[in-house]
Amino acid sequence: MKLQPPPRAPEQEQKLVLLRCLDQFGPCTELQMVRFLMEHDLMNYFDMMFALNELCDQGQAARSKARAGYRYELTEAGREALTLFGGRVPRSVQTLLQKTGREWQSRFQGEDGSRTEIRRAENGEYETVLEVVDRDKPVLTLRLMLPSREMASKTAEKWPRKAAEIYGTVVRLLAEEEK
Repeated sequence: MKLQPPPRAPEQEQKLVLLRCLDQFGPCTELQMVRFLMEHDLMNYFDMMFALNELCDQGQAARSKARAGYRYELTEAGREALTLFGGRVPRSVQTLLQKTGREWQSRFQGEDGSRTEIRRAENGEYETVLEVVDRDKPVLTLRLMLPSREMASKTAEKWPRKAAEIYGTVVRLLAEEEK
């Protein structure tokens, strides 16, 4: 018997869940948000990013550049949407946020999100270490051996913008059922 993935929530519900999260957590990065959502099987990375972009386009969330991607926060229009439609957020999500929201908020405060390091290896290549960090502890570490300093530098430069997406993809690929 083949297991099916859980059904996706409607797009409007996904947006309300994200608004409720931003309301509970305060400003947070996409990496922080995806960790919470994936740990609790609420939403995948791609649905989250699509919904966050729409919320920003509608003025209900604001996006600003952060070291590891972007930081999102609730706007006045987002608060108004929650006042009007927040009751449509599933009760289970509301309960989860009430129980764990402060803990996640404190985890998010002061986090950096990603780290990079480049070292020259004995064989002349460049070892590039890319990390996703949570409370200053690595939750994902990639060690790449690259042939040139230029390639290692370009990879390290892109890492903060790509770390959340790569982390989400790795978790999704390892968690999904094989055919």
